[in-house]
Amino acid sequence: MKKTILLKAIALLLIISSCSDDEGEDLIDFTVNFSSETVGTTEEDTSKEITLSFSRPASEAGTINLTYTGTNAEYGTDFTTTPDGASGTIAISVAAGDRNTSFTFNKLSNAIEGSSKSVTFSIESFDQSDWSQGSTASTLVSYTAVAASSGVIDSENGGSNMPNQVYFDFSSATQTAVQRDTWEIAFFNGTENRVFLNPALAVSAVEITGETDLLSITEASDLPAPMELNGLNAMFQPEAVTVSTVSELLEGLPVSYYQYGNLDEGISFTDNAEGTLEGTAFSEVSTTAEENYVYIVSLGFEIPGPAEDVGSIETTGDPRGYMKVRVLSDGNSYTVQYADLAETESYNEVTVAKNDAYNLTAFSLTNGETVSVEPTKEQWDINLSGVFSYYGSSQGLVAGLTYSDYVLHNTLGGTGLYQVTIEEGVPTYANFAMADVDESSFVYDNRAVVGSGWRDAFNGTINENVYYILKDVDGNYYKFDFTAFTSTEGERGHYQFTYERL
Repeated sequence: MKKTILLKAIALLLIISSCSDDEGEDLIDFTVNFSSETVGTTEEDTSKEITLSFSRPASEAGTINLTYTGTNAEYGTDFTTTPDGASGTIAISVAAGDRNTSFTFNKLSNAIEGSSKSVTFSIESFDQSDWSQGSTASTLVSYTAVAASSGVIDSENGGSNMPNQVYFDFSSATQTAVQRDTWEIAFFNGTENRVFLNPALAVSAVEITGETDLLSITEASDLPAPMELNGLNAMFQPEAVTVSTVSELLEGLPVSYYQYGNLDEGISFTDNAEGTLEGTAFSEVSTTAEENYVYIVSLGFEIPGPAEDVGSIETTGDPRGYMKVRVLSDGNSYTVQYADLAETESYNEVTVAKNDAYNLTAFSLTNGETVSVEPTKEQWDINLSGVFSYYGSSQGLVAGLTYSDYVLHNTLGGTGLYQVTIEEGVPTYANFAMADVDESSFVYDNRAVVGSGWRDAFNGTINENVYYILKDVDGNYYKFDFTAFTSTEGERGHYQFTYERL
C-alpha cells in the first residue's frame, strides 16, 4: 500500500513539475554576445577560453569574424589565438545546433610590473545576413586579474535529468560542471572535523550510536538500542516509529516522503538545507577514535536517462545501495573506513589530508578515492546544484524532500547573498545600483537563500518578482537575475541568468 501511494505521489509531482511555457514556433532573432565584457588572467595562466553565447541554437552553420586591438600587446609576441588570427581577423565556425562557441587566447608573456597589458576582441561580421551582434559585442582580456563586469550565463547542468552540478564564479565569469554522481561524502578542511553528504545525489546517513566495530554491522544486526523516530503513514500523516534492527532502519533511511527523522530531538539523516557545520548528519569527528561510531550511508539514486517528454524532468533513478562508514581524524587529516553493508571479513581504509585551499574534499565511496568537485574556496560563488535534497518541513509536511533547479551560495567560503523582492518603493533589477545595497541583508549562514524560489515549477516560468545581490570574498558586489528556465526548445535543466558588477 505504501509503495502504491508513493508511486502515485511521485507521478503527480513529475506531472506538476513538467509544466513549461509554450514559446510558439517562431524563432527569436539570432544574436551573438561575448559571455563577459572583461576576462582576467593571472601570471600562471598560459591560455584562456573565450566564450560567445547565442540567443538561441544556430539553425544553420556559419562563421563569426572577430578583430582585435592590443594595448602593449602584439600578436605573435605577447599572444596568439586558436583559431589563428595573424591576419588580424579570427574566423570562428558555428555548426547548426550550437548554443555557443569559443576560441582560445594564448598568452605568451606577462605584463611588466607597474605596466598594463590587454587585448580587446570585437565582433566584426558574420557570413549569415540574419545574424547580428548582441549588447556585449566586445571583451577585454587583461593580463592582470580583474573582476568581470557583466555577462549572460547559460548553465551546463546538462538537461532534463540534470546530470551536472555547476559552480560559478562571478569575478572570473567561470563555470565548472561536475557530474553529480562522482561523490557521496566530503570532508571539511577547516578547523572543525566535519563530514558533509552529497545532497545533489540524495545521499543520507544514520549513526549506529555506540558501535565502533565496522564489520559487526550488517542488515541482520540489532541496534544497540531502539530508536524512537517519526515517519509518515499511508495518508501522509505523522506517526511514531520504533526501530530496533538495521533492516527496519533501512526502510526509512533513503530520502523520500517516508524518510524517518525527529527534528524535535535533532535527528536527521541528511545535512540541513542551510549547510551549517552544526547541521551535518555525521556528528563532529572526534580526535579520540573510540568516540567515532559506525554510520550506514544510503548512496542515493542513479542518474536516469533524460525525460521522454519536453518540459518534464527525470532526476531520480534506481537506488545505489548502502555502505557502512566510520570516520576518524587527527585534526589534520581524516581516515575513512568503509565496506559494503554485507561485508564481515575486511574493510577499506583511506586517509585524506586537509587542504585549506578548498572548503571540502569530496570522496567517492564507490571508487575509493578523492574527487575534484568544488573549485578552490575563493573561486566560486554559487552552485547551480540542479537537484537538492534534505529532511525538513515544506508546507506542513515533515519528510525527506527533493527539489530540482536548486541554487546555493558559498557560505563556507565567505560569500554573502540576499534576495530582493520587487514591490512598491523597491528598484527593479535594471535600476538597482550600488547605493541600494543593504549590507545588513547579506546572509552568510544559509546557503539556500536562492533555493528554487527563482522559478515557478507549477507554471514552468521564471519568478519575475525577485532577483539577487551577492558579495564575494574579495568585496566585489554583483546583482544577478534568472532569465530562462528551459532551453529554447523547452527542455528543463538549462538555466540562464544575467549579472552585473555594481
